[in-house]
Amino acid sequence: MRHQHPFRIRPAGSPRRRARAAVLAVVTALTLTTSAVGTSQAAQPDGTATRQTAATTSPTGAIGGTTRTGAAPETSAVSLTGTHCTPTAAGSRERRAGATEACVSASPAQAAPRSRSAIAPLADASCAITAPGTYSYERFSYCVSGINVLYVLRDSKGAELGRGTLQVATSATLPKAATTWQEQVTVRMTAASGEVTALNAKLRASCSTGCTATKTAPWYGGDLVLDQSLSGSVAYSSSPAQGAAAEFTTSYKLYVTSPGATAVDPNASWDNPRTVRCDDAVGGTSPAGCAVPSVMPVVPLKTTASDPGGAVAAYAWAQKNLDGAWGTKGKPLTRATSGASGRTAATCAGFTPETDLLDNDTCGDFPFGESKEGGSAGSDCVKVIPNLGNGEWDTYILNDARNPNRSAPCVQAHVTSDDKQFAASQLADGFADQRVIDADQFELTISTPDTGPQADCLNKPAPTGALPSGDGWFKNDTTPVPLVNQSAPGDGSGDRPALAQACVGKKRGKGTGTSDPVTGMKDAEKFKADNNLTYQQARCHLIPRVLGGKGTTKETRFNLVPCWQSGMNTGTPSMRTYETMAEDLVKGNSAIPFGTDDALLYQVTPVYANANSTIPTGVTMTAEIQRANGTSEELFPNVYVTNTYTNTGLYNLGN
Repeated sequence: MRHQHPFRIRPAGSPRRRARAAVLAVVTALTLTTSAVGTSQAAQPDGTATRQTAATTSPTGAIGGTTRTGAAPETSAVSLTGTHCTPTAAGSRERRAGATEACVSASPAQAAPRSRSAIAPLADASCAITAPGTYSYERFSYCVSGINVLYVLRDSKGAELGRGTLQVATSATLPKAATTWQEQVTVRMTAASGEVTALNAKLRASCSTGCTATKTAPWYGGDLVLDQSLSGSVAYSSSPAQGAAAEFTTSYKLYVTSPGATAVDPNASWDNPRTVRCDDAVGGTSPAGCAVPSVMPVVPLKTTASDPGGAVAAYAWAQKNLDGAWGTKGKPLTRATSGASGRTAATCAGFTPETDLLDNDTCGDFPFGESKEGGSAGSDCVKVIPNLGNGEWDTYILNDARNPNRSAPCVQAHVTSDDKQFAASQLADGFADQRVIDADQFELTISTPDTGPQADCLNKPAPTGALPSGDGWFKNDTTPVPLVNQSAPGDGSGDRPALAQACVGKKRGKGTGTSDPVTGMKDAEKFKADNNLTYQQARCHLIPRVLGGKGTTKETRFNLVPCWQSGMNTGTPSMRTYETMAEDLVKGNSAIPFGTDDALLYQVTPVYANANSTIPTGVTMTAEIQRANGTSEELFPNVYVTNTYTNTGLYNLGN
């Protein structure tokens, strides 16, 4: 047998015939505009409510079931109006008890509500704690708790006869890949005094154009006594056309009466302050789904040491080093579903592959063409090359942008086609997961690996002008000379090598051969002819090929100096003597241990006779083993190798 909880009133004077209490037509608006007063009886839903006391908890999926992403939820306040009073109906129990007026008002609950017993939270922590009466939003959820509805009875002199307080909370998780969802609703009686010991609460939900409320009532009945709650769900559905989106608002009406009374008009009504959007417009194979469009979507990109993550690493570099900081908080990107290929083509215009540095070199653009911010001219971009070294990604600046223009509007990255596809796949997945449609702004969070302590030259940022090589880097500094060949003034002025440095890890870079033009090479050939010599000359690598040294492009030919093949280049002693020591160490063929996170800092300095010289008289060489634990030791000290023929000390090419 179902029991009604009595709305207890002490009669004033002689008993009278009991009459059915009429509903109080009191409307309390919780939005900026008061809801229209209805004239029909509130419908009774199928099924019954879940009843709870303060000692019980909400069922699974009830209030508190929203999914959290870790970011702080956004909030919007519900606008609450003042008190609305209505005379009690003639002949009603309230009137016979001396109550001439019933007043209903709505307000935020206190942050820490009190009652005769402990009250279980009505919603999850973000709704229950941050600000009662305030909606809390994430991309795929919304909730509110702490909306207090106060019911007060007064006599003809305005004296209060009794009061009861109801507290309302709702919570919904939106489906990423569907367009139907439920919203959990809880109403609890949190306070009662005087002649008010029980109340009846019914809630009806609806939604605006673009949505249908398929289940409008969360429970049947609705009688409550102190510390008892009612919980149930309402349901919604939306059917956006393919390629389209629908935005709409969810709305609520609450009917508060004495138990047994017939509810005619809502006592309180409110709208969700923010809209919900359901769409079938993400593109690709993504199904229709729903989200809170006002909450910025966050698209994650991540690469590990085992991934082709060059493009992702280039995006991360741009975010940290250029003023655009595209995709970071406060500087969102904007998805643009049309014209992506044209924007990419504009940013990649003039791209020159650096096959000496990267096999299968292709252009990676950022901001990418899938965003409205993409499409800047390639000539204005900073040109970079990412490199995976010792488990971490480093990004190097190419060509004349060694001191990058931080206001540059784009990055032109040298990456492989696999790198580009890896980033593009993650981006498409992120758009689908976060329901990012055309014209949506979004943040881009990027995660790259950090393997922990490494040798100093691997751990610190590479010096300005360095280029990637295996786990590490190499760098060739130059100084200007009046003539690049004193014997051929027509060649004009230029630069000569000044210092070569390399940070070499266990994974060595791929070295290359040599090619002309090399500063001073014509002077070396003239010296050979003038002295009637037949000995072979060479273009000596300063950073040796076996350690990743290069010399076939304009950028890398400053790693070359003219030398005797048998003399400074090879022989005993020669540059090869010390290059072999370094090669054996890195390959693990030395008695000296060389760990995975260790590095060799290798340095060669050409020595010239004067400021006009184009060929060095010799080179100084040094190599330092740097350990991951911060210590270091010499592989060989500062040695000098002359640029003479064999070990005779004769025919020094230096000029």
